[in-house]
Amino acid sequence: MKNIYETLEMNIIQDKIMRFCASSLGKQEVQKLQIFDDEDDVNEALDKVDEAMKFIDRQGRLPLGGLSDISLSLKKANRDGQLTGEELLHVQTHLECVVNVQNYFDNSEITAHFLNELNTGLVAQPRLLEEIRKCITPDGQVDDHASPKLFHIRQQIRHTQSQIRTRMEHLVKESQDYLSIDQMTSRNNRLVLPVQSHHKNQIQGLIHAQSATGQTVYIEPAEVVSMNNQISLYEAQEKEEVERILFYLSQLVKNHYYHFHFNLEILTELDFIFAKAQFGVLYHCCRPTIQKDGNVLSFLEARHPCIDQEKVIANDIILKQHRILLITGSNTGGKTVTLKTAGLLSFMALCGLPVPAREAVIPLFDQIYVDLGDEQSIEQSLSTFSSHMMKIIDILHHATASSLVILDEIGSGTDPQEGESLAEAILSRFVDMKSFVLATTHYGRLKTFAKEHPEILMAAVAFDVESMKPTYHLKLDSVGQSYAIEIAELLGLDKNIVQNARNIKNESMSEHERLMETLQMKEDILEQKEKQLIESQEEVQILQKKYEKQLRQIENQKDQMIQKAKDEANAIIDKAKTEVQDMMNIIKQSTLKPHEMNQIRHDLDQMKYVNQEVVHKQDHQLHIGDHVRVLKMNREGDIVEVLKNHMVMVSISGLNVKLHEDEVLYLHPQTKVKKVEKAKIKKSTVSKTGNYEINIIGKRYEEAMALVDKFLDDALVMGYPHVRIVHGMGTGALRKGVRKILDKNKHVVSYRDGGPNEGGLGATLVYFE
Repeated sequence: MKNIYETLEMNIIQDKIMRFCASSLGKQEVQKLQIFDDEDDVNEALDKVDEAMKFIDRQGRLPLGGLSDISLSLKKANRDGQLTGEELLHVQTHLECVVNVQNYFDNSEITAHFLNELNTGLVAQPRLLEEIRKCITPDGQVDDHASPKLFHIRQQIRHTQSQIRTRMEHLVKESQDYLSIDQMTSRNNRLVLPVQSHHKNQIQGLIHAQSATGQTVYIEPAEVVSMNNQISLYEAQEKEEVERILFYLSQLVKNHYYHFHFNLEILTELDFIFAKAQFGVLYHCCRPTIQKDGNVLSFLEARHPCIDQEKVIANDIILKQHRILLITGSNTGGKTVTLKTAGLLSFMALCGLPVPAREAVIPLFDQIYVDLGDEQSIEQSLSTFSSHMMKIIDILHHATASSLVILDEIGSGTDPQEGESLAEAILSRFVDMKSFVLATTHYGRLKTFAKEHPEILMAAVAFDVESMKPTYHLKLDSVGQSYAIEIAELLGLDKNIVQNARNIKNESMSEHERLMETLQMKEDILEQKEKQLIESQEEVQILQKKYEKQLRQIENQKDQMIQKAKDEANAIIDKAKTEVQDMMNIIKQSTLKPHEMNQIRHDLDQMKYVNQEVVHKQDHQLHIGDHVRVLKMNREGDIVEVLKNHMVMVSISGLNVKLHEDEVLYLHPQTKVKKVEKAKIKKSTVSKTGNYEINIIGKRYEEAMALVDKFLDDALVMGYPHVRIVHGMGTGALRKGVRKILDKNKHVVSYRDGGPNEGGLGATLVYFE
């Protein structure tokens, strides 16, 4: 039969956690997971995982790349054995892993008592790490520069090999008439010449082989043999030096044997802790609270970790004033999943693992006993009922008040009346034992029995009576119906059979039972409607907040757009006033009088938009022809039409605008205004010897340069032979900027500072072609 690991699917959880391990050492620790029997031990394990989850959230995973089990290499070195290059590479990655882990913790601002204590126990060995990096190449070979002697030997080997190849190439050219092919080849790791058999006496040397046909013999020339022998001597020296270097490094490893041993233990524990923490982060787990002699078993929003986390239904499983939770409800409604969830999460917590729930409180159970699913034993020729009963008997013999017992469909698999009686008697015993019990049932008598015992809390898996489908939600303090007949009908059972079943059921039920079932069905319907109503209200509130937010955004955008338009209009008018002022400087000699020019300024000011905060109530009865001011625009116009609903049409400079009567302010009735001829400006040609100047004092540098550039273009178009630019003394920045523009302008013949009556150094006179 299955053990508790397989029954609760704890083996699947171990497989999930092992995927996050960086080494086989961490995986071995995961495989050894078991329930703690000491409160301090389990809380310390949970604290370590909780600290690791904080690190992962802030800094990502612990850098354990390269961690491997080097214990055999350590033992070998400790016994004066010589480590290979590959074994030393594993030692190197181990040392690099120590450095990376230390940096990970040392560079963090997270306060972590247990993990920092482990980090403090790690011992880095920078000298040994540097020695291995210097001596061993990434492919596990001894590097040329591991020692001066080795470098010299290998240099001699390469030099001699080069000499051999050069000589052989020369011999190929000299002996090409005797060769089978016009190139050298290799036999027995020696370069040889492929000589035709009948010419073998023409070349002195050592014969290494003969072709299969006997037409070719492979000869190592005599003059090359001595050089190859020299290489063999060098190679023997090389081997001796390589072994010396490997042994030297092995002795360094031996000298740090205990440091390596303790480092390996710490890194293994860190690998184990962070694998559990990575699981906790991925499955949004919490750190459970473990209470010795606790009287509360509570999981808030518990989720089974073996079900797709996007689809799993989270449930509250709570026992506070009760010791037994009896779950009822429809088939395929999630009763067994609820039991497995509570059992698995309790087991995980007591093994020092975080659990997929928002909050969890668990007593320090001495053991968890489980009887789930079809436990029929073929080997022992036992029926399903017998198999279940044997397990329950065993549980009753061993369970205590500190045990958690999980029973699925208690008393099932036999005659309903007898099974119901057995289930009631078994639950009575557990009530006396005060064990924590989670059980499921379909028996109606057990529901009545539970109501008579305050130690038992009823719960039901919810069922949608409209769609006739389970919702998998657990409702505490509720009694559920099986809905077996309804589900059978939904699955396609013949209608006559379904109706006959209903009749038989009604005849066998007492009036009290029929009333209870009717009330329960109505309660389910009401709860379903209440849930739908709450969801609808929440949707309405969300939509209302969404629309209110959008409305506020639109209002803000509208106000911003209006204000922006007003600001742009005012800027245009201010610019126009500046240009008018410049023109007025030019036409001072014209026939316009000062008060007429002031009137022009006033008219421009009247065109500005002014924010009107006060709402004026129109008291005057408006008529066609009345002269009014449009408050929002601060413009004046005449009423050309009186409309319905207190609306009027106002003509503003020839543009008709429809407004409410409260948006205008009555000024006076229509008056006949005598046409005043505009002051005539003589269109005499401007004397090209007249003064034309620009004043940029007080302007920003960029703005001033742009004005000067345009001013020069206008002066050239208008035909002025010379102009004056007034820039002032100041810091001299404007003066320098003007000079730069003048230097680049090809139409400028010359320029100079102003004279005593021309502005002095605060002005520049410019002369054109």
